[in-house]
Amino acid sequence: MTTDSHHHVSEAQALFNPAFGAYLLASGINAAVKKAERPLPWPSAFLILPLVLPEDTRDSLPAKSTVTLMAWANDHPRLRAAFAERAAVLTDYTRASLRTAMRHHAVDVAASGLVCPRIPKPASAAPGEEVADCVRAATLVGRWLAVTDPTRAFTALGVRP
Repeated sequence: MTTDSHHHVSEAQALFNPAFGAYLLASGINAAVKKAERPLPWPSAFLILPLVLPEDTRDSLPAKSTVTLMAWANDHPRLRAAFAERAAVLTDYTRASLRTAMRHHAVDVAASGLVCPRIPKPASAAPGEEVADCVRAATLVGRWLAVTDPTRAFTALGVRP
């Protein structure tokens, strides 16, 4: 195995580590709760990682949440077409990440959805810019999901809830 391929394996392992997924979910859920002042509906959590982890999707997200999820999905038909498959592939990873987040008290289940009992630490660029980019994207997606009905969000992304 070359050093370059070893780097890619390590990068993939880091991105798909349930602790990292838990951190991204907590960041997204915290942003949603902060914006909506209510828990994030449980199904919405399954949209965060498929929008954040694939680099092409993450890079296409707007810098600010003034663009709505619906408008973004409409403007990116190629990414929307691939989203259902990505969401399905990432379902088990999202579940594992949610379990990790709950086990470590980064996310709690409330009567009407998910909340963060504590604010996730902000990402620094120290471990790599990609981590900070993922956290920024998770925060944006959380804000989107705070103002978008879960059924509408799933439908806009071509996924059945």
